[in-house]
Amino acid sequence: MPKDKIKKVVYTLGKTLGFLALGYIFYKLSKEYTLESFIDKFLSIKGVIVPLIIINLLSSVIGIYAWHKMLQAYATKSFDYISSYYYFAKTEISKYLPGNVFHFLSRQALASKIGISQIDMAKISLFFTLSLMVATVLSSTIFALFVSNLDSYIKPLMLLGSLLSLVVIYFIYPALSKATKSLTNAVLTFSISLQGVMLSLIIYSQISTLSVEQFFKIASIYIISWLIGFVTPGASGGLGVREGAFLAISNFVGLNIASEIVLFSILLIRLINIAVDILMFLSTLLLDKE
Repeated sequence: MPKDKIKKVVYTLGKTLGFLALGYIFYKLSKEYTLESFIDKFLSIKGVIVPLIIINLLSSVIGIYAWHKMLQAYATKSFDYISSYYYFAKTEISKYLPGNVFHFLSRQALASKIGISQIDMAKISLFFTLSLMVATVLSSTIFALFVSNLDSYIKPLMLLGSLLSLVVIYFIYPALSKATKSLTNAVLTFSISLQGVMLSLIIYSQISTLSVEQFFKIASIYIISWLIGFVTPGASGGLGVREGAFLAISNFVGLNIASEIVLFSILLIRLINIAVDILMFLSTLLLDKE
């Protein structure tokens, strides 16, 4: 089968999986909530919405700094963080378009402005993607270490995965120094960790008796589901896949939290993610005037 046809089939399967997962989630949600009860639920925790948006913005701003440092390692012209923020924030919203690659393609426009070849810019996008994947493995493992009620084989496997990921990331891309790789991986790990904390906070706002172990367990599960949505071809922004993966993993490890709370929480964090992407895009309109 031709390569292009294989790619098309893979992307179609990914998109289909996303739609099926999203349809299942909304079906389950309709069994738990009416529109009125969903709105009432949202209003009952409205006090945590602004802090969540701030945390999400912080996660994004920190993540962009890692991309900025990668760019600086290749650039032949000087530029500041604001330039990196502008191009990242302006293009990130494109990930919701079919294909889940247009945000990377759009960033190629920055290359000529800072003296980076198109090939090197594509390499940076690939390395940034790989670093994000490593960061999800690391941050999820860190949270899992604080959870005692996991099957005995899970933690060793996660630790092994973290170690192998770090080894691989340090031996590729010789143009980037080990110091730069260490910095960017540490920054991205912290950035991704904040995403896990967000979902735990949403659930904590509904269950005040949530234990510390459950808090870390939720964060770890969500980060793994974020990774699954991230790597699924054709799933725009991981839409549907991330949410479906969270439900599946939660059932597998026995999260023991009411399904209506889990469903509401994963949909709310998706809405916050989209809202923050839109806010960041709108902020670039102000930077246009600069």
